[in-house]
Amino acid sequence: MLDPYKILGVGKDATDEEIKKSYRELTKKYHPDLNAGSKEAENKFKELGEAYELISNKDSREKFSQSQTETTGQERPFYHQTQNPDSRYRRIFEEDNEDLFSSLFRSQAQARNRDSFYSLEITVDETLHGTTKEIALPNGKELKVKIPKGIAEGIKLRFKGHGETGGDAYVEIHYKSSKRFKIEGEDLISELPINLDEALHGTQLDFMTIEGPILLKIPAGVNSGFKLKIKGKGLLRADKKSRGDQYILVTVMLPSKPDTELSSLIKKWIKEHPYNPRSEAS
Repeated sequence: MLDPYKILGVGKDATDEEIKKSYRELTKKYHPDLNAGSKEAENKFKELGEAYELISNKDSREKFSQSQTETTGQERPFYHQTQNPDSRYRRIFEEDNEDLFSSLFRSQAQARNRDSFYSLEITVDETLHGTTKEIALPNGKELKVKIPKGIAEGIKLRFKGHGETGGDAYVEIHYKSSKRFKIEGEDLISELPINLDEALHGTQLDFMTIEGPILLKIPAGVNSGFKLKIKGKGLLRADKKSRGDQYILVTVMLPSKPDTELSSLIKKWIKEHPYNPRSEAS
């Protein structure tokens, strides 16, 4: 019997995030693209997908738990005896025979219909608005992959009959961070470099979000590492009704080549107003 908790390496009290994290790590490890020609990795990858579908969220886990209880509580299939020509009796377990024939049929079908697995990265804009991508198949044809708006990372899209020798094609979606946007869950992290004057006195400037520029106010006296939050400017959450946030990480930058005037000015100021930022941080 498939034990999804054991396959994903999590306990039965694991949260949605813990299960998702384990699933993502394991699928990356056993992804067919990284284990070319390994049947074991391919089978493990498929097994991980089946396990994740069973326990990916609370409702799925409750249904799985209920099915386990119902299976455990069922009456065991009965045996009956038949007489051989030599008058010796043998016992036939009906369900075992059914399972045997089913297994043989599935094995033959799998040999004819091999599934193919692909990994597809999409940008922040494509995640928010949806897009269409193309994947080159081994037979030389192109597979058009329609990415719906707000798709979650790790989702596998199935394309029936587009795998090897009649199997199915599975396309797993991954988010692609960019220079402008780093993705953390449903939140976006963007870096904002500012100069000394802007850090000391504050400023207002145009800043780009995934929906266009906004007027961003930087308060006076900020240091590197200061973080601003723009609520609701992140990616769509799983419920597709709300969105994550965008965080602006401020970095105070010196000129690439400080001149002697700036150097002399800083030395003079520090001499008259000494302070130790390391002691203040401790």
